[in-house]
Amino acid sequence: MDVPGIALITGAASGIGRACANAFANEGASGLALLDMNQEALDAVKAEIEASQKQKGNTNPVRVEVFSANIADESRVNEVVEEVAKTFGRLDYVVNAAGIAMKHPGGAAFCETSDWERILNINLTGTFFVLRAAAKIMLKQEPIKSSITGRPLQRGSIINFSSIQGVVGIPLSTAYTASKHAVIGLTKTASDDYASQGLRINAICPGYTETPLTTKSPEILKAMVERVSTMVPMERMGRPDEIADGVLYLAGGRSSFVTGSNLMVDGGYTAR
Repeated sequence: MDVPGIALITGAASGIGRACANAFANEGASGLALLDMNQEALDAVKAEIEASQKQKGNTNPVRVEVFSANIADESRVNEVVEEVAKTFGRLDYVVNAAGIAMKHPGGAAFCETSDWERILNINLTGTFFVLRAAAKIMLKQEPIKSSITGRPLQRGSIINFSSIQGVVGIPLSTAYTASKHAVIGLTKTASDDYASQGLRINAICPGYTETPLTTKSPEILKAMVERVSTMVPMERMGRPDEIADGVLYLAGGRSSFVTGSNLMVDGGYTAR
C-alpha cells in the first residue's frame, strides 16, 4: 500500500483500530504509535504485532510504542502527539479510529444530555484534538517519499473516522449520527485549509462491521443484524481488516491525489 514512515492510530486496542495497526505493520510502516485508554489491551496488540513480525523473519521490524490516552483530554492529546513526534522524528499518518456508539430508546426526544455530550466529546472533539495536534507537526516536515517509486508524496495524511451515519440517518442514533456528520464537515474544511501545503485529510465511512463496539450491546447488535439482512447488498457485515484496507489506501501513496473525500466501505449500503 506504499505506507513507509510513522503512523499514529487512536482506538488501537481493539476492533478496527487494532486491524489498522496490524495492516500498517504488514505493509511496511517503520513505526507505530498506538493510543487507547486500555493499557493492557494496547500491550497485547503490541505483542501481537511484534510476534507476527518475528514469525515472518522481518529483519527490520516495525517499532511499536503504546500510549494510554483519552482523546477527549485536550492536554493529554497534545502531550502524546508531541512525544510521538520526538520519539520517531516525524509523523506521517494519523488514523482517528477511536469512537463510541449508543442507541437512544425512544429517539431524539429521549436522548440524555450526558450521553449526547459524551459521544460528541469523543467522536468529534477528540478527533479534532488529534487532527489539530498532528497537523501542526506535519506542516513543518518535508514530504515523505514513496517506498515504490521514490517520488515525494505528502507532508502528512490524516484519516478521520466517519460512518455510513455520516451521510444517512438511522433511527435511535441521535448523538452518534450527529457526530459522524460533523466529522465529515471537519474533514472537508481542514482538507481545504491545507491541500496546497501537502497535507491530505480524508474520511472513511465504514458500514456495519463486526467489532467489540458494535457487538457488545445487544440493542446495537440486534438493530445491525436486522438492517444488514434488508439494507446491505452484500448481505453481510464487514470485517475490521476490510476497513483497514480502505484506511491504508487513503493514508499512502496510492491516494496521493485524494483529499477531502469520504470513502464508503459499506457493502453497498449507501449505493441504494
